[in-house]
Amino acid sequence: MGWGNERRAVFAWMMAATCGLASAVGMATPAMAEDGNTKSSAAPGGVRFSIDREEYDAQARAAMQGDPVVAAHIGAIRTVALDDAASMDEPGPDVLVFDVEGSRGKGRVTARFITVSPTQEALGPGELVMADGTRHEIEGDAEALAAEDDHHGHDHDADTEGGNLFIRQAQEAAQRYPLIRQHLGQITAFEIDTDATGAAPGMNTFVFDVVGDKGRGRLEADFITVSADTERLGKGVLTMADGRRLTFEGEPRGEDEPEDGPGVADLFGGDSIFTPQARAAVQRYPLVQQHIGTLQSFEMDLLGTGEAEGVDEFVFNLVGDKGRGRILAAFITVDADTERLGKGVLTLADGREIAFEGEPPMPGESAAWDRDATDRGEVPDTFAREGGIFVLQANAAMQAHPVVRRHIGDIREAAFDRDASWAAEGERYVFDLKGSKGAGRLEAEFITVDADSERIGDGELVMADGKRYPLAGN
Repeated sequence: MGWGNERRAVFAWMMAATCGLASAVGMATPAMAEDGNTKSSAAPGGVRFSIDREEYDAQARAAMQGDPVVAAHIGAIRTVALDDAASMDEPGPDVLVFDVEGSRGKGRVTARFITVSPTQEALGPGELVMADGTRHEIEGDAEALAAEDDHHGHDHDADTEGGNLFIRQAQEAAQRYPLIRQHLGQITAFEIDTDATGAAPGMNTFVFDVVGDKGRGRLEADFITVSADTERLGKGVLTMADGRRLTFEGEPRGEDEPEDGPGVADLFGGDSIFTPQARAAVQRYPLVQQHIGTLQSFEMDLLGTGEAEGVDEFVFNLVGDKGRGRILAAFITVDADTERLGKGVLTLADGREIAFEGEPPMPGESAAWDRDATDRGEVPDTFAREGGIFVLQANAAMQAHPVVRRHIGDIREAAFDRDASWAAEGERYVFDLKGSKGAGRLEAEFITVDADSERIGDGELVMADGKRYPLAGN
């Protein structure tokens, strides 16, 4: 688990550079959190979510269930279905349309959905239209709306400065280039295509839809970081609205610009520690020595790593003095200085795939991870952390659990008690919860369903007033 968050952070950089900066000209995101929904005519189905769609539906369902107007006329919600086409027709990036059916009736909710956190949506202003045509105004979650206003008032300038920095610099680089000025003129809209950017070859290649006072087109090009304040337009292609493709070489390198642009270590900070340790682990492995030899090049495949199933799995492209290949494997953190190669697959240049079991545990490694030990000692650095992928998945599992929904309601705060979790029996973890209905402390087993989700096993929810409710796996 130790480097699972590192892997997510590495891959998340591309999404931060493409999705998280989405408030540039022509783009919008929910204001209260980075995770939310985005309407896009380029996305299949129209509405794209930064989390699993079923998980988002569950969060939207909880938000609607907590609204007094919806509860009064729909009752206990049994089914929800997002109408993508109708949602796309509504103005605003966060206005969605759901068909809802409950114990009292059925209707259609058209309203803003406000992203409060990665695990919680809140219902904003909107309207409920019942099956018989009667209409009911939805005022929305006052607390979420107030927090949203406060966020705008205090954080807007900082978010704009930090969030839009890359896109603004990329737009300035594009605007400087003569070919852009010739065919598109003064840029009036500059919108990143996150899907095309993710599929583009090259770590520095980005795709933008560009509108100018002379025309419109699509720009796919490398963007080279010159300094903290400047991006330079590299080699690329401009595709005009009429289908013409204009290739270009980009701006020349500046006199003071270093020969080599920033590497992965420069861009990802902590990766400068992890990558050499991962390389050493791969180099130690006999199978790699046999087929690849002494490593001469060891480069992380960001897209491949992001698509890998396990949170500790990474993908690297290898070149050695005997051959080349690609390795997908788990990397296990032994200590602050060492990674161990786990189970994986080595794919050689000729297409052969060789599965391997990885290195055996190192001395002292098992004890550091054994939560069944009588004396566990201090919490290891690699144990689950607040904000890590496991905690986010656990939050989603808690929000969906019927006992939590009944007594805590919509979770507003979920504080992970790391020390108590390390000391807890078996695979139990401890969270302090505050919600729309009450507050309590949850201690339960969390069972990994797949790479993207956890579910709650046996456990207990203890409310602030001392009442106890058992948790059976949902």
